[in-house]
Amino acid sequence: MSDAFGTNSVRQAALLIDADNFADPKAIDAAWAEFNAYAGRVSVCRAYGYGPRLQSLGSVWRYLGTRTFPNLPLEKNTTDSALIADAVALHFQQGIRLFAIASGDADFAPLAVRLREWGCEVWCFSMEGIVFRDAETYYDRVKCFPAPVCAPPPVTPAPVRPVMPSACDGHADAAGGASIPIPAAPACRAATAPLNTPAMADARLPDEVQRILNVLPGLRERPQQLCHVVPVLQRHGFFDKRITKSTAFLGRYAAYFELSPAHKPTLLTFCPSGMAGAIGDSAFDEADFTQADDVLHDTHEARVMAAPSPEDESALERVLAKSASWHPGTIRQLNAFSMLLEENGVVLGDKPLDALFSLYPDYFELLPAIGPATKVRLLKKPQDLEFVC
Repeated sequence: MSDAFGTNSVRQAALLIDADNFADPKAIDAAWAEFNAYAGRVSVCRAYGYGPRLQSLGSVWRYLGTRTFPNLPLEKNTTDSALIADAVALHFQQGIRLFAIASGDADFAPLAVRLREWGCEVWCFSMEGIVFRDAETYYDRVKCFPAPVCAPPPVTPAPVRPVMPSACDGHADAAGGASIPIPAAPACRAATAPLNTPAMADARLPDEVQRILNVLPGLRERPQQLCHVVPVLQRHGFFDKRITKSTAFLGRYAAYFELSPAHKPTLLTFCPSGMAGAIGDSAFDEADFTQADDVLHDTHEARVMAAPSPEDESALERVLAKSASWHPGTIRQLNAFSMLLEENGVVLGDKPLDALFSLYPDYFELLPAIGPATKVRLLKKPQDLEFVC
């Protein structure tokens, strides 16, 4: 069959979506419609990514008839490799020669080059601020969609209830029932306070945090999808994704912005009480910040008060035996670490991982310092367990 495209020609086509980088419902729908119109029919539509993110887009997948492929339960992100493996299989097993990769991640550039060497036509769908530089060199066509505007929803002030006349107020003629004109209410009565006024504590936020809030005003109202936030931050020059990861950049301001879930985050939340919660009030002075430092110190001390037991020492031995590739200075997500240990049949005992690591502060650092620990950094790796007192 000829590969030429005509008005009525139909050719097998595969749309492969990296939902970790391309997760805006409108953009997904527009990409599918454009690709379907060009090919005549999208015969294969698949989405890859972190499970909760795929679930949050369930209505889109149902509408487009998309098969979803969640990541394997490993520490390493398996989205890219799963998509690449399927693209190669679809070409050789089903003869598909028209592909669209919805991502913009440079990791797919070698795949695009190889598919084109095999005679395939390869498109790239991406979002503004995410697509890598010179993507047109590697794809036959690149289409970028505008990043969603993270703005707060419009707020309509509640109508002011008019003051009803009454006889006792002297607004009605008791004898004849004739109404007397009611004087206009004072201007101050009709005025309403702005509903989106930033909190007083904003005046003491770091300049960079205030700048982030200025370009992402919707964060003041509710959490925002990370895939929508990142292009906006990049477009305003906060960081370059080719040099710095978005999670690393936002991690610098963990006291003000929360990434969730801890493993492969998809949401960004502004926590105006993050600093106030530790200090106690929104009226800050130098004494308050000294108090916040005390809270941080006390939290650290509370984590290392308990003494390790022989059972703890045995549990740590089992953990370290399964962590040969864990190098000093690197950080691991606690929930992913726990999952890895469970898959390898490692039984810890009666203490969760964070409580176990907290017994050895010279070797492990729990993060964040305040609040529930979600990560752990290996400071130095013990060769044996003689360090236990």
